Amino acid sequence: MTAALLGLECEWVEVSDELKFFWHRPSWAAVEEQSADPETVRIFLNGCFDLMHVGHFNALRQAKRLFFQQGYKKVVMLAGIHSDEAITRQKGPPMMSDDERVAVLEATKWVDEFVTHLPYVSMSSQMADALRVRWICHGDDMPICKDGGGMYSDAIEHGRFQMLKRTEGISTTQIIERLLRQQGLGSRSEAEAMETALATTQRLGQFAAPADPEQGAKLLTSAKHVVYVPGIFDLVHPGHVSILQQAAKLGDYLLVGLYSDETVRQHRAMSPVLTMLERAMAVLSTRWVDDVVLGVPWKITKDLLATMNIKTVVVGRPPDGLESEQRRAEEEQMAVARAEGLLTELSSSFAVSSEALNCVVRILCLVVRVLRSSASLPDLVPFWTETANSSRKSWPTQAPRATFRRPDRCGREVTKMRAVEEARPTLADVHRAAAPARPAEPLQLSKADVGAGLLKAPTALLAAHLQLRDAMISAETLLRESANRSGAAG
Repeated sequence: MTAALLGLECEWVEVSDELKFFWHRPSWAAVEEQSADPETVRIFLNGCFDLMHVGHFNALRQAKRLFFQQGYKKVVMLAGIHSDEAITRQKGPPMMSDDERVAVLEATKWVDEFVTHLPYVSMSSQMADALRVRWICHGDDMPICKDGGGMYSDAIEHGRFQMLKRTEGISTTQIIERLLRQQGLGSRSEAEAMETALATTQRLGQFAAPADPEQGAKLLTSAKHVVYVPGIFDLVHPGHVSILQQAAKLGDYLLVGLYSDETVRQHRAMSPVLTMLERAMAVLSTRWVDDVVLGVPWKITKDLLATMNIKTVVVGRPPDGLESEQRRAEEEQMAVARAEGLLTELSSSFAVSSEALNCVVRILCLVVRVLRSSASLPDLVPFWTETANSSRKSWPTQAPRATFRRPDRCGREVTKMRAVEEARPTLADVHRAAAPARPAEPLQLSKADVGAGLLKAPTALLAAHLQLRDAMISAETLLRESANRSGAAG
């Protein structure tokens, strides 16, 4: 997507036997010119970037801003993203696949080049030399590699490491905990439950500003054709990114309208996972969004269209299976825009939707509830073992593994282990959230929900939990038996 837009080439790089990756970069001449320019600095920041959130976006923003403040005229950001296989081996399967995570990272305005299929090993000074970067950056939550060594020990030793301040109140783990709490799982204190990424007007301004300080921000008053995209934008995913990229091409100013948390609760009967300000900072991190309107009305009004000088209103086309339900809701929502001839429907190039993401979370939470009440954990999750020296769960090496091949972004075939064997759920989050057992109402999950989720959910999310589909019959049976036992006991 963006790699092609930026004219990046792709190169396979082998730094050592254990450190090999794809590097998406401009021409070698451009890289060498940047490296030789004393007013330009090339920096590297790596991560899993799973369920990409404000903490990820802020790390990229903070790193780039830090070096601009040191007087450099140009800061080139190389973002490295660990592969599905590397993440699975280190800490369990990611919620989104390689391509889905890369798509969101590519859409981030502070990123200039990409390193993909990155293993979870030491980010060494030798790697920095290969990428022509001066500094390797990371937050103060320093990761440890599988071999027990620090991921950045070599870079620190060679004076090539720059530490960044971690964004408090938000992480992928915390997002998963919020998802579990939405389904009535987990027990946390009120202070912990309210933990979010705090946003000041200054911080919002930093996210709204152009990635390059010398590049002037667009003004709404100067725009000739304002494109307006209203939505929730909870947990920004490739589907959102695709719609925003397409919408930006329809005019010269892209304005996103965000519904407040209360509005979402009123009309969707559930709270968004992220607060409105967290969602605003995430949307402002994308390359194409010029500004965000906070707390917009659920129904588009003539006053809104006139005040913002909106010429086009964009909505995403509902995924198959959800069309009739979503269209009925949008008929009233978009009535004014449709009557004015301003409404445009766009389809995402990714088969990912917020509805599908939520549906699969509900499926996962149903099985989680069964696992809590069931003594036969191995029956639902085969091959599950626990290492002797740690609480981390692992899969025995003798577990059967199937493989499949697919072309990657460079047209090269890459072998990946089938997720049924490689990417089983670690359930670490389940055990963290399990806390005191308490009665829970059976989760209402229709067959239509399951079908829509299994067909439309993000590829890796489904792959990582494929066996849950096979566990559904057992899960429902266990729930019925549990209910029957409770009824008999009463």
